[in-house]
Amino acid sequence: MILSRSKPASESRSSTASSTVKKNFPELEDFLLKRDYVGALTMLEFLKHEGNKDVWCDVWSAWCWFHLGDYQRAADAYIKVRDHNKMDERIADNIEMDIAVCYFYLGMYKESHEAAEKAPTCTLKNRLQFHLAHKLNDEEGLMRTHAALRDIPEDQLSLASVHYLRAHYQEAIDVYKKLLLERRYKRYENDDMDWIKVLTHTSGSYMALNVYVALCYYKLDYYDVSQEVLGVYLAQHPTSTVAGNLKACNLFRLYNGKAAENELKLISSDQHTFGQDLVKHNLVVFRNGEGALKTLPGLVDVVPEARLNLAGYRLRNREPLEARVLLEPLHPTSPLHYILRAVVAVRIYNDTSDDEQMKLAQQSFHLVGSSASECDTIPGRQCMASSYFLAGHFEEVLVYLNSIKSFFVNDDTFNFNYAQSAGTPDSFALLQLVANDSYRMGQFLVAAKCFHMLDRLDGGPEMWEGLRGAVCGCAQAAAANKPGAAAELRDALALLKGPRAHPRADHVVRPIAKWAQQNRIPI
Repeated sequence: MILSRSKPASESRSSTASSTVKKNFPELEDFLLKRDYVGALTMLEFLKHEGNKDVWCDVWSAWCWFHLGDYQRAADAYIKVRDHNKMDERIADNIEMDIAVCYFYLGMYKESHEAAEKAPTCTLKNRLQFHLAHKLNDEEGLMRTHAALRDIPEDQLSLASVHYLRAHYQEAIDVYKKLLLERRYKRYENDDMDWIKVLTHTSGSYMALNVYVALCYYKLDYYDVSQEVLGVYLAQHPTSTVAGNLKACNLFRLYNGKAAENELKLISSDQHTFGQDLVKHNLVVFRNGEGALKTLPGLVDVVPEARLNLAGYRLRNREPLEARVLLEPLHPTSPLHYILRAVVAVRIYNDTSDDEQMKLAQQSFHLVGSSASECDTIPGRQCMASSYFLAGHFEEVLVYLNSIKSFFVNDDTFNFNYAQSAGTPDSFALLQLVANDSYRMGQFLVAAKCFHMLDRLDGGPEMWEGLRGAVCGCAQAAAANKPGAAAELRDALALLKGPRAHPRADHVVRPIAKWAQQNRIPI
């Protein structure tokens, strides 16, 4: 009796379970709505394996590869679809644009332009051509496509993006502000402080504006504001690669490289390819250049800052000619680019005495220091001081250095530069004080620079002995494998070389250089 009852019950449960499994079997749309592109690809591959030859499977596969950041596989898949004999009209109308966008993300701008030309006229085509004109430095094309932009969110976001790429950060913020306030928060239109509150309470489809605006504030050096705006987005999207990377950059500026690196490790897993080039680049920066020659050369045309950071690394390693080769192809568009160009020119002038390089350095420093965006910043005033210093106008140098002196009370390098500019008996005494205190505290590179200047001014035996001892101190630090000691030793030895070097300098340089070579320390 029990068995006869259990059989129908078992069949009933089996039928119910089968119905539940069938009901709960996921659809492709379920994966896409959750942005689970790996899951979507797995399902599409399963369908193909089961014999589904619908071209839409290839289209959606390409779409998923694109959103995973594998633009090459996406492009290959779209090209395969394009070569299909029978193609849905909806696919045919968009396939060239899909390929063009993939090429754009691969940095293949000419190929992207050619593919876009074959696509039907649409707003997406104009936006892509707008960005391509910027990338290809086609000012005429940029103006033409700019004029065709309409007052719709997609076009305005593209406009803000190009403003950002051209270092017009405030203009980009104005576009984002207009876009948000006109549509959702008109009551805040004239209140700048409440504008930030608007961003921190944004929801829905406008949430990504927080990341865009935070990027602009980061570029304007408002790191705390950037962090505040960014926090709202990260609260809802904690795994975002772009937002997490920006948070790490803010931490780097506000605190140190270690804090930034710890944040970056949370988003540096290899499960997604999107943004990994940016993560690798920033890890080099946070680690003070460690692994620069291995990572940065391959990213020069991928991450905009990679070229400048690689040039900076070359400068720190006393390779100004290599740094110049990196900087020359691009016209400077940022203060950092101008500053690097100026420092490169100074280094080359020191090696060659080429007056044109000195003139270029003065002009570059002056352009940064006199610009509206930088004239009241600390780097801007340092640039003006540098420009006047190179021109020999030391009274003007002191005006700018005095304006920022309170920010560098205990900075030996600043005090060294200040003493050089003052050129008075008091400044000579200050230079001696900095030299002796730096030597006593183990800051041998600063001490070496001070003693080097004192030796040129005074020429007494005490100054030479101080310089020699400071250079030996740098060698001792390098022998102890202290962080950054090898680079400091290289800079210290450079003080003992050149046409104006001390007559006995070679007796110090030669044994240290031989020891460094034997121990594989690059100098």
